[in-house]
Amino acid sequence: LDNEKPAAVVDPVTTGHTVKTSNYGWDQSDKSVKIYITLTGVHQVPTENVQVHFTVRSFDLSVKNLTFIIFSLPIEHKWFPQSFSGL
Repeated sequence: LDNEKPAAVVDPVTTGHTVKTSNYGWDQSDKSVKIYITLTGVHQVPTENVQVHFTVRSFDLSVKNLTFIIFSLPIEHKWFPQSFSGL
């Protein structure tokens, strides 16, 4: 058994076309901004297929392989606090 090779590592599936969504809501206070988005079936997607990329005043949420579609929610707004560091 010591001579067995490890199982192959498979990258998350990223097939499909990208759909940019602009259907979201938000709640903000002096200290934070909360973003709300509904994607049916997102709870069944592997966590590695959900990614968020942050900048100082923006973020881009990407959900890969949700019904063979890559959903993208790019947000860039001036109302983000100067110290915006994530959700």
